[in-house]
Amino acid sequence: MQQLKKNEIFHGTERVRRECAIELRSKVEQLVAEKKPIALFLDIDGTLLDVALTPSAVHVPPNLAELLGALSEHLAGALAIITGRPIAEADHLLKPLKFAAAGVHGAEMRVSPAGSVERLTPALEPGLHDDLKSIAADLPGIVMEDKGAGIAMHYRVVPELRDSLLATLEALVPKYPSHFTLCEGRKVVEILPVGFTKGQALRNFAALPTFANRIPVMIGDDIADMEAFRAAESLGGCGMKVAGENFTKAEASFSGPADVLNWLRRLPVDQ
Repeated sequence: MQQLKKNEIFHGTERVRRECAIELRSKVEQLVAEKKPIALFLDIDGTLLDVALTPSAVHVPPNLAELLGALSEHLAGALAIITGRPIAEADHLLKPLKFAAAGVHGAEMRVSPAGSVERLTPALEPGLHDDLKSIAADLPGIVMEDKGAGIAMHYRVVPELRDSLLATLEALVPKYPSHFTLCEGRKVVEILPVGFTKGQALRNFAALPTFANRIPVMIGDDIADMEAFRAAESLGGCGMKVAGENFTKAEASFSGPADVLNWLRRLPVDQ
């Protein structure tokens, strides 16, 4: 009987989460239908694109750039990419168009499609870079990705090394006090400069004329996107989760990137 009650509570909680996720999606659709001014913020990997074994192996759906371009035009430019990738990589994936963007979790910013990319922080210390190269060499299968303003250590091909990698990286923190922070993602640990998050990036955009006085809507699939969800909510908007390795289908508004793209195509955006 006790076990049955626990199961009932669990399934009840899952049902409530699912209802909330569906309600959130409907709420945004209603805002758009009522022509309320919204600003759209989008993650890339796991949100617009399916996650691949390595960052360079992702598949870009046909006409993705055109879809985002049309949305941006309808929103009077109030669409921005907020990604862990460098902005140059985001541009390559979304070519031939460019969008307002925050890269490396906000350590890079481009405030408008025609603007230049500004790095908001210096590169990581050479000594830290060398230490990370040594860690990657000592843990075969770990892929080190230098993003300039940050470094990602991917363990997707060797998930069993996650704990060893994290413990080794945490041991570096005292050696470089207040220099970097660790951010876990989907089979990756990112080494980022202190003070830069996707949430702060969203707030930076929201302060710009193009995005000001609009309801911010953030769509993302990763733990790092939680900061952006909270920022959007604090500004009167919302965060919409994409199911995957971090969020269950019960708590997510979208079942995966294909669902996100289909939803974006159906939005009657005309503002």
